[in-house]
Amino acid sequence: METVYLSLGSNTGNREANLLKALDRIDRYPGTEVVRVSSLYETEPVGMGDRKRTRNFLNLCCAVRTGLGPFGLLGLIQETERALGRTVARRHPGPPYASRTIDIDIIVYGRRIVYTRELVLPHPLFHQRMFVLGPLSEIAPGLVPPLFRLTTHALKDMLRDKHFVRRLKKTDYPWAGKGDD
Repeated sequence: METVYLSLGSNTGNREANLLKALDRIDRYPGTEVVRVSSLYETEPVGMGDRKRTRNFLNLCCAVRTGLGPFGLLGLIQETERALGRTVARRHPGPPYASRTIDIDIIVYGRRIVYTRELVLPHPLFHQRMFVLGPLSEIAPGLVPPLFRLTTHALKDMLRDKHFVRRLKKTDYPWAGKGDD
């Protein structure tokens, strides 16, 4: 079993319900268990063009114990996104990202380093995004991701991301207290 950290976000529909459904699907998958969940964070969309026309995201991070390999976990995540109504945006000129019911990224997968067209681990942009580092450092402040020499807490403290990120509340999801010391 490997400990993996995921980032989840939603900015359409019932955002919190979308996050909860995604966590539940991941947790129910055989050999995969959600062991810790951060607080909810409301965050400004990043890289999505006209800010006035795009709803804020709700984001969180979770720790997962899984027997799936990185690509098996990626498959589970992609199936979860499809099941919750996410469609793959076509590549076209303009902003690279779009609104979505759910977005799930693998941030860190144990000590593994992966660099393929389908998957890059650790996530190549996580250290530049407060909407990931805020919740991640909440549940794993002492984690030193592969390729980095600093903890997630130190990376968060050094980040100068100017995008709006606000911690809303501790989650009361069934997994929120699991894994607490």
